[in-house]
Amino acid sequence: MDHTDPLDQAGAIATAIEQLADQLRPEVIRAARKDKSGRRDLDRIEYALGTIGKALILTDYSIDEEKDIDKLKAFRESQRGMG
Repeated sequence: MDHTDPLDQAGAIATAIEQLADQLRPEVIRAARKDKSGRRDLDRIEYALGTIGKALILTDYSIDEEKDIDKLKAFRESQRGMG
């Protein structure tokens, strides 16, 4: 199967997130909090996780793909203003 197949993409993303979650241990987070660029990286992680969560929620309740994309873009824009 082609890696652009959405089902394959979901599996690849799930695997990557699981691997990254294993690496984000308390000592990594504590070290990042002590450094300006590390805090920025933690903010990026939080933003990415929020976007993922929002995408999962939005697509559970809607069947209109265009509306989903518009809502997700609006959410991302609103999050850029925070922080």
